[in-house]
Amino acid sequence: MTALNLRENCLGLELHDGDRLVALYRAREELPAIESPKPCFAPIYTPSGELITEYRPSDHAWHTGLYFGWVHANGSNLWGGPLYNEESDKYEMVPTHGRQRHDGFSRPPSAGEGVEVHEGLDWLDCSGGMLAREMRSYCFRKIEDVYLWTVETAITPATYPFVLGASRKSHYSGFELRMGPPFVGSGDPAEGALHRSSEGLAGHEATMGERARWVSAAGRRSGAVVMMDHPDNPRHPVTWFTRFNLLGAGLLMPGDLTLEAGALELKYGFAILDAAPGHAQTEELYQEFIAA
Repeated sequence: MTALNLRENCLGLELHDGDRLVALYRAREELPAIESPKPCFAPIYTPSGELITEYRPSDHAWHTGLYFGWVHANGSNLWGGPLYNEESDKYEMVPTHGRQRHDGFSRPPSAGEGVEVHEGLDWLDCSGGMLAREMRSYCFRKIEDVYLWTVETAITPATYPFVLGASRKSHYSGFELRMGPPFVGSGDPAEGALHRSSEGLAGHEATMGERARWVSAAGRRSGAVVMMDHPDNPRHPVTWFTRFNLLGAGLLMPGDLTLEAGALELKYGFAILDAAPGHAQTEELYQEFIAA
């Protein structure tokens, strides 16, 4: 039987490996409206206890560990912070901040060798109007000394057409990880995480804007993570948003995505390790993810 277990608390959920905290899921936390409040995982730890996340840093308080953030969702900012104005070539605070509101958990009876939780969310605009309904599921497994998470979501708009778009400047949006100083170093880009892709590219500058099935990021001191794109996702293999302290599946980097009917379904893998995996080990983890 797996040693992983979930415990509910006033903020949301705690994921434990035996008695040790692996991650806190902040589902109900109240934050300023300009941060576009959204559920997130922070902190997250490697199997040996290395912290990998940064939560609400002073430069970008709306970066909250591991989260889904959508910069343009039918005119609403579900990412947080200012928006880029192409005319002024500046980031400006525009009062269109919405929120992803947690609406409850449910627990299936069993997830095989892991633990699983489902979550309902409402996407709301700045006036509280309904933008979309989302159903997420998280499955947490431990395979030898690796944590392997599967994250699935189905986003059903309240009205159609429904347009999702990335930042008009940097093109970030979607499933994102902000990596913390204990993991990436002092804040100097030269001391940031080392990214590698399924296509053999190395370094955040090389992987930025490139398509790949997965991208890993190794901490300068220890620890590593891998984010994986499922073959059934739209625009697979996804284009990646990578900086020295960021790792994101850039679904919207190639351009806006318009839904004319139905739901947007996405599935991502997220692996957490104590040491940087080689290419062959990462491929094995990817195959484990897509086979589940």
